[in-house]
Amino acid sequence: MTAPPKPAWNRGKVVGKKPPLTPDEVSLIRLLLRQDSRTQPAAVRDLALFNVALDTCFRGSDLVRLRVADVATPLGVREIVEIRQKKTGTRNARPVQARLSAVTRESLRTYLATEERPLHSWLFTGQGVRWSHSHLSESQLWRLFKGWLVRARLDPALYGLHSLRRTFPTYIHQQTGNLRAAQLLLGHVSIESTKEYIGTEQAEALDIARKYHL
Repeated sequence: MTAPPKPAWNRGKVVGKKPPLTPDEVSLIRLLLRQDSRTQPAAVRDLALFNVALDTCFRGSDLVRLRVADVATPLGVREIVEIRQKKTGTRNARPVQARLSAVTRESLRTYLATEERPLHSWLFTGQGVRWSHSHLSESQLWRLFKGWLVRARLDPALYGLHSLRRTFPTYIHQQTGNLRAAQLLLGHVSIESTKEYIGTEQAEALDIARKYHL
């Protein structure tokens, strides 16, 4: 008697690269978080987190481990953030830099003003006394992102945390064609890794296919 065939591992799942957010989707999520922040203290953190995630293009593992000192000094919020990536730190000694926009710096100022945070403390923590001294985990970050997508009526199954990381460098490349800038933003050693990561060659091939047909 033969055993019944096992279901495919990817049955019902969306596989492949997760797409970046579009500028319109970014604006919508940001608007919803701003509205929520007027009545929900947690949304003040979420707005700052969303903005920092977009501006820095950091991996989730680096984003959740930011400390207050990474983005602020006793004089105020930094414009340039610099970190050593957790994943590639041993292979790439060069730190990664990111610029925080005026919008992001303002959301950080509002967030940091909600309570006294020492410079050595974690930047993005959980809510309540129990979790206020622990940084968010990557799974918590994903749950937050999933909630933002649902609020914006976007299907969470189509996205992942790498969607946040891909959004800004993909937009920069689309607007300027500058792949080197995207590489520096992502902290990639190889430009080929950047091409693969943001799918530039695939996007260019599809664009050509739109212009030519049999």
